[in-house]
Amino acid sequence: MRSLYKFLYSFLAFIVLVTCLIYTASANVNAIISPPFNVPKNWKNTNMLRTIDLTSSIVRETTSVVAQNIHNESIGEYYYPIPKEWDEHLSFIEVKERKTEQFFEVEKAEFNSLNKIQYYKISFNRRLDPEDKIKFTVTTAFTHVLAPYPKEIAQTGRQNILFRGNQYGNSAYRTAQQKTTVKLPSAVIISYSQPTGYITSNRNTLEYGMFDGKEPNSYEELKIHYEFQQSILTVKGLRRDLEISHWGGNLAIEEHFNLTQEGARLKDQFSRLEYHKNIYTRQNSVMTRELSLSLPAHASNVYYRDEIGNVSTSHLRYEQDKTVLEFKPRYPLFGGWNYTWYYGYNVPIGDFVKYHSESSRYILNIPFINVLPRVTYDKVQVRIILPEGASNIKVETPFPVDKESHGVHKTYFDTIGRYLIVLDKFNVLNDHSKNIQISYTYNSFELLRKPLAVSACLLGAFLLSMVYSRMEFGIGKSEKKS
Repeated sequence: MRSLYKFLYSFLAFIVLVTCLIYTASANVNAIISPPFNVPKNWKNTNMLRTIDLTSSIVRETTSVVAQNIHNESIGEYYYPIPKEWDEHLSFIEVKERKTEQFFEVEKAEFNSLNKIQYYKISFNRRLDPEDKIKFTVTTAFTHVLAPYPKEIAQTGRQNILFRGNQYGNSAYRTAQQKTTVKLPSAVIISYSQPTGYITSNRNTLEYGMFDGKEPNSYEELKIHYEFQQSILTVKGLRRDLEISHWGGNLAIEEHFNLTQEGARLKDQFSRLEYHKNIYTRQNSVMTRELSLSLPAHASNVYYRDEIGNVSTSHLRYEQDKTVLEFKPRYPLFGGWNYTWYYGYNVPIGDFVKYHSESSRYILNIPFINVLPRVTYDKVQVRIILPEGASNIKVETPFPVDKESHGVHKTYFDTIGRYLIVLDKFNVLNDHSKNIQISYTYNSFELLRKPLAVSACLLGAFLLSMVYSRMEFGIGKSEKKS
């Protein structure tokens, strides 16, 4: 009997092994048989003008394209390639027609595993007949592609950046003529690629081209080593809380920041003497001493705190159309240093929430983030807390978010809790400071919910005290004295 069990066990193990081998072999065969994605050669770029903006820590590319339909049928789609190592750092991409300024729909398409290229499909608002041309502009922004070189400098040293890219523009089609212009933050350029006969230098601008007759996905390394005397600021995490109160007619906003300076690190220990000397002589240094935020014009009860407590090194300035909060962290931020803080304020609910009488809905229109200049956000979480009793919730965002979740937020004297919407997005720039829209229905009777809850609590406490006062807690009955 034991030998039979042993035989069955061995037979089952053999069957499992053979099945795994067959599955692996079929997967490999499918991978070999399935060809990589290739773009139909239906277009020809008659002209391409590309600009790379390196004046900040965010690399921005603007490519103006004149494309001609060389197919024998009408076409309404165009593919734009981005190499995989750059696509991983892509924060946003948008395309618009140059003549009408109308934006075209852009969606992530196929990935060419052989050439490691991610394609994006651009859908025009019309189909173009054979030989027709269209002029459009592709705008992209990339984060975390610039790094200080060298990685460490003296406290009063100059920071340099090494940029590596492509001399030619991204194109899945043959390009008749193209030129690349690079804008730098200053005229101090240590070294740069110099193709013979194709480079022009003018102070803080480099021009490469004209290049004639380049094939699809052509590549020639572009290397520029230049001075960059700016802080490279990254918000590792931002939590933005928006709480609506119809009872108080108020919108409370609070934002929590985890900020990192990712510039060149200090080669030696920090010297406070050098720091104050640098301030006194007004020498440029790669550090962050102060920050500023623009708040709504009617912002009130503004506060700014960190993990230790209230920070007094802040100043609030009221202007005609905005309120400016200027503040200094407790210490300067050099490369690799972190600072965590939060701030908050109140605004009248009418500044951002409107009532639409036709649909009987309240509509919240508010920017996804508040702009902190020259900053990259690794992760942003926006939490919208609606008033208790809000229903029929609809969420609209001007761009896709990585995660949207719904839940309940409970606080003092709530009965059923408040509706909570959480929006998460990674790799965010100030370009994403566009309005999100939250609409909901809210019955006027819901305004009485909290007062009734408070009244019920007070009544319950009063009744409990009455019962308590009439109860006897003695061991025996008290005897009257004769």
